[in-house]
Amino acid sequence: MIVGNRLFITFAATATLVFALQPARADEGFWAAIMRKLPDATVSLDQALKTSEQEGKPISAEYDVEDGILQISVYVEKDGRFREVIVDPKSGTINTTKPLTIPREVDEAQAESAALSRVKSPLTAALATVVGSNSEYRPVSIIPMSGDDETVATVTLMSAAAIMRVAQKLD
Repeated sequence: MIVGNRLFITFAATATLVFALQPARADEGFWAAIMRKLPDATVSLDQALKTSEQEGKPISAEYDVEDGILQISVYVEKDGRFREVIVDPKSGTINTTKPLTIPREVDEAQAESAALSRVKSPLTAALATVVGSNSEYRPVSIIPMSGDDETVATVTLMSAAAIMRVAQKLD
């Protein structure tokens, strides 16, 4: 896995990398649910990141469907602790905030926070760059990742008929 991530990061260093998302079977249902519910959302991922700043430093964000309801999940860090902030995709208000307790989620948050600690620019800057180059798509997630020499934000984008990922170098 480390070799694959390093290769991915190496390609991203040369230019922004765009590739078609080939979801695993388990992910197909997730992406289909997001695609069905996304037209109802009026709040952008960028707005959710900014709203979540009330609760800490945003370290990743994604649209999610929980119990059939669309929401925006933002991981934040504050005072070395990680929380999940759930933002309403229609009103932009924070519905709930809860500490991350599932080990896998804590590990993901720690890795995302470590990746962002190496850069100066916020996730919103990377998101703006990707959106500016792909205006026909809507961003549905942004996740930072570190390689040996750089950090990128992997942004998943969705249109009515397609899903793609873009790796944007973070400075």
